[in-house]
Amino acid sequence: MESLTYEIPESLAGEISVGSCVLVPLGPRQAVGYVIDLQTTSPIAATRPILAKLESPVRLTDDMLRLASWIAERYICPLPRVVTGMLPGVMHCRVQGRIVVEDVLPDTALLTPREKELFDSIRDSATPIPVESLCKSRPRDSVLQILRQLEKKGFIKRVWELVSPSGKPRVVRGVRLIRVPAADEKLTPQQKSVIEVLARLGRDVPLTEMVRCYSLSAASISSLEKKGLVEKVDVVLKRRPVYSKLEQSRVRLSDEQQIAVNEIIAAIDSGAYRGHLLFGVTAGGKTEVYLRCIEHALAKGKTSLVLLPEITLTTHIMNIFKSRFGDDVAVLHSGLSAGERCDEWSRADAGEAKVVLGARSAVFAPLRNLGLVIVDEEHESSYKQDIQPRYNGRDTAIRRAQDAGAVMVLGSATPSVETYYHAEQGHYKLLTITKRIENRPMPNVCIADLREEWKRGQATIFSSLLAERIRDRLERRQQVMLLQNRRAYSTFLLCRDCGFVAKCPNCAVSLKLHSALKKLSCHHCDYSRPAPSVCPQCEGRKLRGFGIGTERVEEETKKMFPSARVLRMDRDTTSRKGAHAAILDQFRRHEADILVGTQMIAKGLDFPNVTLVGVISADTSLNLPDFRAAERTFQLISQVAGRAGRGPEPGEVVIQTFDPENHAIKCAVNHDYVGFYRQEIEFRRELNYPPFATLINIVSRDADVRAAKARLDAFLELLKSAPMSERRGVEIIGPQPAVLEKLRGEFRWHLLIRSGDRDVALGLLRRQLDANQELRRHLTLDVDPMSML
Repeated sequence: MESLTYEIPESLAGEISVGSCVLVPLGPRQAVGYVIDLQTTSPIAATRPILAKLESPVRLTDDMLRLASWIAERYICPLPRVVTGMLPGVMHCRVQGRIVVEDVLPDTALLTPREKELFDSIRDSATPIPVESLCKSRPRDSVLQILRQLEKKGFIKRVWELVSPSGKPRVVRGVRLIRVPAADEKLTPQQKSVIEVLARLGRDVPLTEMVRCYSLSAASISSLEKKGLVEKVDVVLKRRPVYSKLEQSRVRLSDEQQIAVNEIIAAIDSGAYRGHLLFGVTAGGKTEVYLRCIEHALAKGKTSLVLLPEITLTTHIMNIFKSRFGDDVAVLHSGLSAGERCDEWSRADAGEAKVVLGARSAVFAPLRNLGLVIVDEEHESSYKQDIQPRYNGRDTAIRRAQDAGAVMVLGSATPSVETYYHAEQGHYKLLTITKRIENRPMPNVCIADLREEWKRGQATIFSSLLAERIRDRLERRQQVMLLQNRRAYSTFLLCRDCGFVAKCPNCAVSLKLHSALKKLSCHHCDYSRPAPSVCPQCEGRKLRGFGIGTERVEEETKKMFPSARVLRMDRDTTSRKGAHAAILDQFRRHEADILVGTQMIAKGLDFPNVTLVGVISADTSLNLPDFRAAERTFQLISQVAGRAGRGPEPGEVVIQTFDPENHAIKCAVNHDYVGFYRQEIEFRRELNYPPFATLINIVSRDADVRAAKARLDAFLELLKSAPMSERRGVEIIGPQPAVLEKLRGEFRWHLLIRSGDRDVALGLLRRQLDANQELRRHLTLDVDPMSML
């Protein structure tokens, strides 16, 4: 997607500015766009005029455009693509035109018979007429042509607006204050209360709200209407995400929490950007630190932005934030309906909501006077978007805080290696919480060595240690969480007679077996087919599923513990809206004893009755061909371990593994982040990986494997042809097939750029891509990739 150049017609002179939403011609149709630059001369010879300026429900402010420009530069992405990614809702809006009759009309003798006939039908209407209604009984092209002539002759003008695709707004009857009563006007106590409420709120209030929330009678409102003090009006109700009110008492902060709060509050009072890393153990009370700092920001008249890595976390945290701050909180994430997202966005834009809570894209929320930006679980890879623009929500949040002069807080019990390194270098103030709330002990972590289990002939999903601990918790009516970071029943289907493995025809992966649905499916392209009962290759009947997914863990759990109530939480069980919250609420109410899940259950969840966590296979992510494999394994184990023992009862964790000597697992057992970091940072330094170098992954895709490779070969020659001064210190690795060599029907080759100087590497790539637009359109660039697959 590239920017296009249009001319500003005389009729719109002085009305168009950078950030304006406009209606423009695009080929034979019309399109909605935003003005990203103004120039006095056109870079192209022939331009088409802008058709109209639109009133958009989403504004593109100077601050947002500045942030978009930064993203475009840092991630080598066309600016229009970034703007589209920031404002996705607008691009789905429908443009509606209405006809308004001019106040002063020329002589109708100037009109042709067809023009006069149409104009007479317009003039008779008391309200502006939608263009579409005029086209119902007349040819559309003819109507549009006549309207243009009527507008040119000065009889009408066309006004345009964007209409949300989310349906009609909900309208109810409400009451508006017209005037404040005179001092000598006699009012009943109820009538005075009505006036006081309306004056205090300063807005039109639904009648139901007046009655239910303020205990005011409809009769007193009607009597005030007769006195001319109030009037009945239509009120548009904004849709709000549903949340559960939590009873909250003011907790006493620990000394470590108070130090962190004091440091962040002092930074807010300074009015300048300052970065902090809140490095706190699981259940150490980081959320309460966030809440206290937000309270202070609100008291200072400043807004706050809080990012969370998962929609599953958003619901739980939303309940906490809404219970504390009420309507000051707006929630933004993809799990909301289009109408809810639009209304929450507009509440933030209008200043009604002063705290925005959401997933990655909430970083673009239209908050003014931003004072505090928080990124919880900052280490999470889900902050990185995997389609253009491939920005990292955490790094974008840091940039937004810098631009706004706001305070930045990055929170995690297992910070990314890069973030902790930057804190050591002084880029962030390190704030540490080493103890759990109320000095509760960290969970005791045990290793179940699966090698020994196999030697004893106990090749089951549950080691004897984990099975024994689960029985103990069930007898004590305590709850258990089981992590297996793979969904489905089995990871592949194999014939033990001929070695056949069912593979995806579109991707270079095996098909996963979903036993309950009796189907094989690809988790990359969603291809699926019925699971065969005989081998398609040799017609043998020894087809077996190998590898363990959450579906199988659920099945085996029910078999081994038949009295236990078991829930499963993965992408298959949470595809419906509200499914995340429903499962978690059910588990929170102790309507289930065991929760089986993927990494969805590993972070941010707080269940006081969970005293045991079992990691079914700690090796799932350990041996992936990715330099971050050990880091991710350590983080996942540490995070899920942190779900145990958050209540009065101490917690225990059982980690099942074939590699108990691995440093990531040993450090997770000992809750030793710093020990893990020391080993990992030396590994990164030795091999020149981040934070010591910038990585840029360049991927070429094509249905023809030779074409995919040829593009990278051509791009490599361009890079090598650049002067040495432009590529000094830039290492080029490849081209070579990607780890996931085929995906969604296309072969993938990649080229890796590594450099100790980010600006040099980005400059080299930008110059070559700008000069070769054809190649640019066929290459995918991922700056700071979170995965090398």
